[in-house]
Amino acid sequence: MIIDAERDRLDVLPHDAVVVVGAGPAGIAVSRRLGEAGVPVVLLESGPDTVDPRFPVEDGPLDRAETAGSRYLYPTEGRARGIGGAGQTWRGQCLPLDRSDLAVRPWVPGSGWPLDPAELDRHRPAAEAFLDVAGGYDETRWADFAPLRPLNWDPERLRNFLTEYCREVPLGSRDRDRLAASRAVRVVVNATVTRATLVDGRATGVRIAAGGRRVEITGREVVLAAGGIENARLLQLSDPDGVGLGTGRAHTGRHLQDHPIVRTVRIDPVDHRVLRDRYVELRRRGRRVFPKIALTAAAQEREGLLNACAVFEHVYSDSPLDAVHRLRAELTGPGPRTLRPGDLVRGAAAVPALARGLYRQRVRGVPFRGDAPSGVFLQVWVEQAPRADRRVTLGARRDALGLPVARIDWFCADEELHTSRLLTRWVAEDLRAAGVATTRDLPAMTDDDAWRGTVRDGFHPAGTTRMSRDPHDGVVDPELAVHGVSGLSVVGGSVFPTSGFANPTLTIVQLALRLADRLRDRTRPDLEVRGRTRLPDGAR
Repeated sequence: MIIDAERDRLDVLPHDAVVVVGAGPAGIAVSRRLGEAGVPVVLLESGPDTVDPRFPVEDGPLDRAETAGSRYLYPTEGRARGIGGAGQTWRGQCLPLDRSDLAVRPWVPGSGWPLDPAELDRHRPAAEAFLDVAGGYDETRWADFAPLRPLNWDPERLRNFLTEYCREVPLGSRDRDRLAASRAVRVVVNATVTRATLVDGRATGVRIAAGGRRVEITGREVVLAAGGIENARLLQLSDPDGVGLGTGRAHTGRHLQDHPIVRTVRIDPVDHRVLRDRYVELRRRGRRVFPKIALTAAAQEREGLLNACAVFEHVYSDSPLDAVHRLRAELTGPGPRTLRPGDLVRGAAAVPALARGLYRQRVRGVPFRGDAPSGVFLQVWVEQAPRADRRVTLGARRDALGLPVARIDWFCADEELHTSRLLTRWVAEDLRAAGVATTRDLPAMTDDDAWRGTVRDGFHPAGTTRMSRDPHDGVVDPELAVHGVSGLSVVGGSVFPTSGFANPTLTIVQLALRLADRLRDRTRPDLEVRGRTRLPDGAR
């Protein structure tokens, strides 16, 4: 069932449900898992019914933030409100964290997850099924793309790996009807949560703003799944002092991490097909993967580096093939036709390249790229170490509801700069040694100010409600319950103690499913005692 909080009655909502805040990947995963077990759920989403992924609701009046430090684009470009949340703009790349990302690394202060890697791995198959990825992210996956083979890197320094894309994105569009049909899950849209409510140290629900209304939604458990910035902000808004909730409240908003992204060198391939055929998005039997290069764990330890990976970025200038794509979009898309003059002539010139490209795509699984790229660059993605002074606090400005906006102080440190440059040098050396390409340094490789002026975030905020065994070290415990508060849990990238370089969604879903299983086990016995057991969704 989907309810619009601005126009529908809310007194139909159950008072004993698990209240989930945020209908992004984490919130959807928790809600679906609980609903399939017959546990009642109220899933609250600040935005509308499913957002059109072509026109996501970004940089809206509730997404504004104050920023300090380095340029941070996530608040205005990386968020989307509506069923699916940021999963509506996400392209679908999945990758688990490395084992070394979870370990205590003496050269990375604050590293180490209070969670056995085997416990996280236990939920990976279910997370991969939820996201519809086949799994397999190391070099053995190249067997799916024979006769293509990856390049050989110095094994003491570099390794090949692959990310895999979900077959069906965006997530909100995919899951909307399934949520609407659930007998246990009620999705409430246009319901912006303004704070969690507590009585005697226990969460009893949340307050929402919907149009001109202010309503309290009660529940047996509350789960914050609103994203890496909003999870921390909601805990701060729920505290009269603006600090946070629980015995680990002092850590709320601190240890902010993201994935700094920077172009470091221009690559001049001897034969552009060597990189274009291998280190681009590959397709085979309905699956899509993206090969990349990463630092080995041994190299990180030996050199005192953060984790990092590199991507070959192929840039294409406007070509006859671009004219073909525009013609197709104009002829098949909605709205009036606005063909560019000359596109028909330029499109006709692309017929030979089009035929070659379609053959390569169908027979070899290499995506249709057309002619040689106009430029190839190395793009580096770097881990950040948790630092207490990278943080989210409540700002001086107010949002459309009159609440303090998030103030985000994000910056890059010397260790990220050093890691990105050393990774770049190693890739460049191996390319030259193999006779594949030469490289030319961009200013970011030689000028620290240019590096800092070029770097941007990867829209992957993490760490602001970090997981810890002891409240002196974090906000939530290994079960994702807020230290010292009953009935209140947090899930998402905000609970990551460290975040490696991996796209975080697969790990977020693993944690969400694990949390849902804990809540199911806590909730169902009570429902059975009260004679309220519900059949799982789809049961007859």
